[in-house]
Amino acid sequence: MHCNSLDSCCEICYTVPSNKTDNPVSIFNESDLQLLHRSTSSKKGNSKDCTLSLSSVTSYPPTTTAIDNTIFDVWSDNPHDMNSDFLSSNEMSGLCGLSCGHRFCPDCWCSYLTIKIEEGLSIEINCMSVGCNVLVIEDFLLTLLKNSPVKDKYLNLLFHRTVESHPSLRFCIGLGCPVLICALEEPKARRVQCERCHAEFCFMCSEAYHAPTSCATLKQWLVKCRDDSGTANYMTAHTKDCPSCHVCIEKNEGCNHMKCSLCHYEFCWVCLGIWKSHDAEYYFCSKYQENPDAAKESVRTRARESLERYMFYYERWENHERSLRLEHDQRARIQARINEKVLKKEGTWIDWQYLLLAADTLRNCRYTLKYTYPHAFYGEKLERKELFEYQQALLEAEVEDLSWKIEHAEITDRGDLQNKMDICEKHRLTLLQEFLTN
Repeated sequence: MHCNSLDSCCEICYTVPSNKTDNPVSIFNESDLQLLHRSTSSKKGNSKDCTLSLSSVTSYPPTTTAIDNTIFDVWSDNPHDMNSDFLSSNEMSGLCGLSCGHRFCPDCWCSYLTIKIEEGLSIEINCMSVGCNVLVIEDFLLTLLKNSPVKDKYLNLLFHRTVESHPSLRFCIGLGCPVLICALEEPKARRVQCERCHAEFCFMCSEAYHAPTSCATLKQWLVKCRDDSGTANYMTAHTKDCPSCHVCIEKNEGCNHMKCSLCHYEFCWVCLGIWKSHDAEYYFCSKYQENPDAAKESVRTRARESLERYMFYYERWENHERSLRLEHDQRARIQARINEKVLKKEGTWIDWQYLLLAADTLRNCRYTLKYTYPHAFYGEKLERKELFEYQQALLEAEVEDLSWKIEHAEITDRGDLQNKMDICEKHRLTLLQEFLTN
């Protein structure tokens, strides 16, 4: 199976040497992944390495697909002597434990392990003795729970933890999709698409593909958009404290004459002075005086500027997000227009396909533009920030022009529309160049 790139060849997930394979990633079903090989070494401390060999699943040589994934050190002797070593310290006592020496009855162990597995733990389960940090090893747990209904859940949790711990493996983010994707060279923040459910995502962070924004920047941006930081900035920028009782007051009208609803103190919104001192200039504060709260006002000013800057980038991010959500409706309208033209014998279906290609170009450009705004918002220290924003503005203008031309295109406009598509794609790839070459 292959990794489909939605963009030009420069955005393919990885570039793999031709003598290996033409595919940047290997995609296979989770149900097909078997624990094909487990080797027990005689390292110091009897540490066990767990090796998942995927060669029989992916049809690639073991040197390409072998996953050496030592998640943690386990402590045991030969499995043949397992019962005499860590399952029972005394045949008459019926107690069992780990290398730490803490022993408990099998029923207590089973109850403890069942609770931990139901909590979603796998490799993180410690010895049940209070304060003991020795991890419960897999063989010990499976022996105790060999007839327990939670055994399968534990194996499933262990499998998922193994995959999540490995830098070259990713679960498909599609709802209920059982596909695993394996990178065949060093993982990077590149777009991959599942051939089973067609879900698209960034291989590194499993979020929506976000070039030219880095994974760390996108995470920071999404947190900012989700939390109440915007509300906090708004409150700081648009509210002041009553000079008398210090309750927070929001100005919702143009008049500077404020009256606290709690203590009924009347004051000027501009200078926070008592309102009676304004005499005839009740509705316009023109007095200049040294403000003892100048530091607080400076904080408010900075908060206001910070809010305005954030809203500038967020509104543009959200605008392209809304446009992308309407993409399906736009394609349906274009398809209806094509059908109408064909029925009226104003060209063949092939003659009008360029409109759908133009819609694809428009979508790709809007998608890229959407993710340029987090990059610019956190890019105060970018070496070429002015150049980046200039290129961003060029693409914005060309995209709006392309959108208008698509809505009003006729068969005679094909050459003009194709030229606009080429210009948009050129600007888009220019914005992505630095991201894709790193």
